[in-house]
Order: sequence, then C-alpha cells, then structure tokens
Amino acid sequence: MVILFANRKGWFDPLNERKIHTIEIPRLGGVGIMAAVISSLFLLMNDADFSHLKLFLLGLWIVFLVGVWDDFQPIPPIFKLLGELIPILILTSTYQIPLFELGLVSESLLWIEFPVTFIFSLWLVNAFNLIDGINGLAGSIGFFSLIVVAYLSNSFSNIICFSFAGALMAFLFFNIMKPKVFMGDGGSLPLGFCLAFAVTQLSGVKNFDNAEPLLLFICATSLPLFDMFRVFVIRIFYKKNPFKGDKNHLHHLLIELGNSHLMATIILTILSLFTVVVYYSFTFLQIKPVLGILLISIILMTFTFVVWRKVKVVRHLNKVL
Repeated sequence: MVILFANRKGWFDPLNERKIHTIEIPRLGGVGIMAAVISSLFLLMNDADFSHLKLFLLGLWIVFLVGVWDDFQPIPPIFKLLGELIPILILTSTYQIPLFELGLVSESLLWIEFPVTFIFSLWLVNAFNLIDGINGLAGSIGFFSLIVVAYLSNSFSNIICFSFAGALMAFLFFNIMKPKVFMGDGGSLPLGFCLAFAVTQLSGVKNFDNAEPLLLFICATSLPLFDMFRVFVIRIFYKKNPFKGDKNHLHHLLIELGNSHLMATIILTILSLFTVVVYYSFTFLQIKPVLGILLISIILMTFTFVVWRKVKVVRHLNKVL
C-alpha cells in the first residue's frame, strides 16, 4: 500500500551524485515498517506492557517523525542530530544499560550508566542510519541483530524485537532483489532506536555470565558500529565535516569493486554472522570474553584493509586508463 501510494504521489528518493540507484524509487519503506510494528505491539501487548514502555514508544514515535521528515525534505545534519537527541534523552532518562548488574562497574560508579547509554544509543541509531546505503543491507543486519537481542533479553523487548524483525522480513521482500521501495530514515532511525532500547534490557540473561550478553550484542551490531566509527575518523582526519555524507562506507567500497547490491549485502551480512559465531564460540569454550572482542576487531580491520587495498588498485587502473 505504501509503495502504490508513494508512486502515485511521486514521492521518490531524489537522485544525486551520492546515490547508487539510477531509477526513481520511493523512500518511505519506514512508514510500512512502523505501521507493521505498531500494529503488532497493539495486538501483543497488554495495558501493563504499554504502561512500562510508554516513554520508549514516545521516543520511537519522535525518531520516526524525524526520519520521515528527512525522507520528504532532507534536513541539515545538525538539525537531524538535534531531532535524534530528544528521543534518546527520553530513552536514557528511564532505561540504562545495566553496567552494574552485568558486573562491569562498581556501585560507586552507577552514575556512569546514563552517559554510556546516551552515547551508545546515539552511536547505534546513527550507525544503522548510515549503513542504509544499498538494497537489503540495513534490513538484513537489523533483522539478524534483532533476533540475537531477542534471544538475550527479557519479555518486554522480545515483543518489540520480534515485531520489528517481522516487519523487516516483509520489507526485505520488496527491497532486496528488485527494489520497489527503500527503507529511508523513517525506518533506519527507529531500527537503531529499538536496538538501543533492547540493549538496556540485558540484565539477568540465563546461561550467560556478567558482561557476556552485552558483548554478544555488540558483536551482532559491530559492523555498522565499526563502519560509522571508521568513516568519521577518516572524515575528521581529512578535515571534513564528519556528518557530511560520502562514498567511503564499506558497502560503497564493495560496490566500487564491481559487486552487485545483493552480493555486497550478502558479504557484509555473512561477516556480521561470522563475528557472532566467533564470539559465541569463545563463550562456549569459556575463553575470556575480551579476547573474543579483540579477535572480532582484528577481523573487521583486516577485512577493511583487504577491501581498501583492492579499491586503491581499481582506482589506480581507472586513472591509467
């Protein structure tokens, strides 16, 4: 319904030098995703659930409206960032990552949960927003991350995660092969916001000790988190605005090497799956979690180094030719 309505109204993703697609495609997939999520929550939740989650739902609604506004009329990055800060402040004022319960800080450092949750939530929301650059990528990694965190977290966030995962599964049907709609900021920002809430619900997870649930969640979302950090460091190093878009994301580099959207999405999704399998293997073998995180960091950096070296060769050959 969203696709048909957007096509009729002519609401297409504008073409420019940063866009990879060459045909007009609606960018309002987030509207369909959020309609499915909200419908699911109303069907699955009772009054007590809604009372417990009312501030999360308020923040989710605000971040969705900010995203849809940007989909219709692109807004300056600084104003978009300010629009994200309000729902993230609402979220972190009520829910924090349980660093004390996970055994990461002492009771005297309990105050640190608020700033850590705020910074990590802001990073997560923008990481999924920035990785939404090719068909199926944000949806695939988001779906996978939601399933992992639903396995780890409690019943409240399970309902939200499975509702969002189901909506993404339907969205990918219209996006990953022959795209008829893009997710847009109206989908990617709420996706990151949903995951930011879920990470605050990781205390008391069975079969895991201390910080393992949080570290496993970080592994599941490590690719978008790492890619955003890498791109921001590069932009700052070259004295560019870190919030101004470019084509240095990993998915852009894979496309530059001649991969299709589908192949780039498959490669990066498999890489995300691999990081979780590696870390889970470390916990199963009772190896120190920090070594698993270190190994995953090395894997991501090695992958990036190999891809970048190949891109440099391609760019050199193009200059010669």
